[in-house]
Amino acid sequence: MRLIELKRLQRIRKKTVPGYTYCKNCGTKLEGMYCHCCGQYALDIYQPFWKYFKQYFENVYQFDSKIWQTLWFMFTRPGFLTNEFNAGKINSYVHPFRLYMCISVVFFTLFFMLASDKANQALQAVESLSISDEVVQQLNSRSALPDTSIYLYQGPKLVQALQERGVTRTDELFKVQRLDDRFSLSYVRMPKLVADSCLRESTLREKDLKNILNLQKVKTSQLDSLLQEKGIKSESMQAALHFQTDSAGNALTPVYEWNPDNPDEAEQLRRESFLNQLIGSLSKWTPLYMMFLLPLFAWLLQGLFRKSRYPYMWHFVHAIHLNTVFLILLPIPLIPLLTEKNFLDSFRGDMPIYMQTIFLIGMFIYTYISLHTVYHRGWVRTFLKTVGLLSLFTFLSLVIAGILLIVLLSSLSEEF
Repeated sequence: MRLIELKRLQRIRKKTVPGYTYCKNCGTKLEGMYCHCCGQYALDIYQPFWKYFKQYFENVYQFDSKIWQTLWFMFTRPGFLTNEFNAGKINSYVHPFRLYMCISVVFFTLFFMLASDKANQALQAVESLSISDEVVQQLNSRSALPDTSIYLYQGPKLVQALQERGVTRTDELFKVQRLDDRFSLSYVRMPKLVADSCLRESTLREKDLKNILNLQKVKTSQLDSLLQEKGIKSESMQAALHFQTDSAGNALTPVYEWNPDNPDEAEQLRRESFLNQLIGSLSKWTPLYMMFLLPLFAWLLQGLFRKSRYPYMWHFVHAIHLNTVFLILLPIPLIPLLTEKNFLDSFRGDMPIYMQTIFLIGMFIYTYISLHTVYHRGWVRTFLKTVGLLSLFTFLSLVIAGILLIVLLSSLSEEF
């Protein structure tokens, strides 16, 4: 404790020499880095940008050297920071709520950035289930060759679906040249096996026919030499070259489409829009939901340890510390799901189960030791209370989350 106090004093003394002698706000003579009259920080306005950035985190979140000391004690001595805060020793560590807010912002920002991409992969994976296992096995064998070329709607989507189903040779077997966006017509070189088993003949859309005719007209005009001189290789123009039309501009080349259960481009866009809206709503309300759980967790602590006669705020600080550790460790079971390139493969194998088991056991042990440190009950009694606390809190949080999710889905379904 003396070493901790010494480090705190050394940290304060480093910042007791302001860049000027009088407060820029009220003109009071400075006696430290803060004006004792108005409270303004003695900021050096001529310092480089990185120092502004550093001081922002130091002043708003108190993220100077205290952050490392706080995290060290948080993970090496469960319950120690709660006892220190409840004893009035606040300035030596990062304030519990500031630490929780910063960790929460970082976690949910990164989580929903990755979750948005994985949600679209999940939608793609569900649609890819229409591809049979036999087709996947034949495509993974060395006998499969890109031996046919056709015009296909949503060609990139078909390649992604095959990747989701476990086809590893998509780069060798498929070459996609798009006319426009990913929903428009593409000229695809692929194995005939896929064309026979997964595709059906469709009708050429009028806008795609006009696009093809315009591109062919440019290619056969005097601009052709200019394009070659400048080395321009247009993917759209190359895709349009192989399409055959008669003298009246009517299509002669057949076109195909994949996923006959959902051939409508508008329906596909509606599904993706609904999914993105759902992710956006979850990213907005999930942090608030987690903050709502803090007083609920503190209330459960107060009920289980009512004989300790601690004030509610002491339990609330303990709840903040435990939930901060929860957010820091939560990426452990999420790493296999959010980093796997193939969405279906992320649920296969033993790695997700191992990571979830490690996370659950780690959180239980940490909570168990922390409760014993803060409330000073016997190990057996604390173990039983830990089991009851986590079981009841998990049940209540899941029930509340389920109700809120149903309300959110019902509101979004009305819009779409």
